Amino acid sequence: MSIIEIESGPLRIGVLPSLGAGLTEFSWRDGSGTRHPLMRPAPQRPAWFNDLSCYLLAPWSNRIAGASFRYGGKERVLRADWPDGTAIHGDVKTRVWRILDRAPGSARLAYESSGVKDSNWPWRFGAEVRYELSDDRLRIDLAVRNAGSQPFPAGVGFHPFWQRTVNGHEARITLRTTGRYPCEKMIPTQPARADAVSRRLALGESLGTEFLDDCFAGFDGAARIEWGPLTAAFECSPRLGHAVVYSPVVDGVPGESFCLEPVSMVNDGFRLKGKGWPGTGVREVAPGDELRVWWTVRVGLGGRTADGATVES
Repeated sequence: MSIIEIESGPLRIGVLPSLGAGLTEFSWRDGSGTRHPLMRPAPQRPAWFNDLSCYLLAPWSNRIAGASFRYGGKERVLRADWPDGTAIHGDVKTRVWRILDRAPGSARLAYESSGVKDSNWPWRFGAEVRYELSDDRLRIDLAVRNAGSQPFPAGVGFHPFWQRTVNGHEARITLRTTGRYPCEKMIPTQPARADAVSRRLALGESLGTEFLDDCFAGFDGAARIEWGPLTAAFECSPRLGHAVVYSPVVDGVPGESFCLEPVSMVNDGFRLKGKGWPGTGVREVAPGDELRVWWTVRVGLGGRTADGATVES
């Protein structure tokens, strides 16, 4: 299935229905006509979800330790799909989605697990995404729906790979949260608390050369990435109350991209909720109901978007 290209003003995205309805591109065109990737461009023929510029997370985000959790009095066993033995990043990231509608500035796609023999979720579910571009912003609406007869727990989110450098400017990050979860192998071991990393991210500094692979609680939904005068400002629905930051560093050299991910739930949230942890962000979805979130990225120069509005952080 071919890539859906959507362009509006200086912004352009590519959507790949055959690989999780993820993005292959999110770029911005400057006044001279030069196009700059804001997210890491996917290769010409992306082969797996981590090739994408951004992919969708549903019906859970990040890891489930041991690829199993207890819910409704039963142990729910999933298929581990990461080298650490976890079930990672949901079950829509590799699926083929169908196009529901397409307009010049938008596209809406859906996935249904019914009839999928290797579904990695114990319940029947559906997912829907809508991408919309205007002159200064990208908006993504994502929903997961319970298509079965029993309730299930759920979480959703987005996994973008942002360019560390755009037009010669290194990214500076503003991410306000209530704290970072102490983790072992990305699985929280204690509740989130304010620390040096969470305080530094709130100040709008560069990521530097510190390796980060962390989950944060109490995300206020208004993160900000600045590459010199160019700004990408997040606006998130309240249910996206957690954030994950992945900033790879090898031999002291930062990677060319990093992840700043708005998500609804903490890593391993199903298991932690079962242990009585508060504030996991896990939502119970009743039969016929859905968990729906939205995420907007407003892009502008000098703290202003293309329509002249001030970009608030």
